[in-house]
Amino acid sequence: VTGPQLGVMYYGFNLTKPPFADAPGLRQALTMTVDRDRLVQQVTNLGEPPATSWVPVGTANYTPQQPDWAALPYPERVARAKQLYAAAGYGPGNPLRFELRFPTGATNERVALAVAAMWKSALGVEATLAPEEFKSLLQSINRGETQVFRASWIGDYNDANTFLQLLASDFGINLPKYRSPEYDALLRAAAETADPVERRERLQAAERRLLADAPVIPLYFFVNKHLVAPRVRGWYDNPTNVVYSKDLALE
Repeated sequence: VTGPQLGVMYYGFNLTKPPFADAPGLRQALTMTVDRDRLVQQVTNLGEPPATSWVPVGTANYTPQQPDWAALPYPERVARAKQLYAAAGYGPGNPLRFELRFPTGATNERVALAVAAMWKSALGVEATLAPEEFKSLLQSINRGETQVFRASWIGDYNDANTFLQLLASDFGINLPKYRSPEYDALLRAAAETADPVERRERLQAAERRLLADAPVIPLYFFVNKHLVAPRVRGWYDNPTNVVYSKDLALE
């Protein structure tokens, strides 16, 4: 049995140094040219929803926001991405080159190979793949040694804030080192209001700011995967992946 889970797989940019610091257009070009539908259908193939928002679908009292390019057919996205790529100073005679680091493992490697091929085909980007043991990768990210890296986040609770706070300037595990005074102000304003509608609007505005700045490339959302025997009663799928034993029984 599979169902949506509050978790996102993403690639993060190192925003502390070139080529991705102060280059939102270049970052947008890379995120636009990832064909997420093809990625989840042909590479991961476990029913994961493709991610163009940062906050997962199914988050309580929230509508995930979308970048303006999300509804475009893929060829139109590529055409727009080429313009951004050229505006950043890159092209056939000067391709963007960087290293993509990811944790060792078959799925992570397949995803990296697929995404690198998409970038190469769409823009001519030359991404060098560098698998690394997970703990070592985290140390490399924290030391600022990476350029683009694979990471993920599982929500601690069913609320948009558990995803949006991850990229606040002062949050300890803001891996891309994203800094946006406007984004931080919207999160603070959301935290200071008790009105649920106003709070949601401020969180959604923060997500729109985040998607415009593109410090991360959301790839896909996680799914829960369970084997449930037919004689089990009371089991229910839910995005937080928590089922209490008090609710379960055997027929």
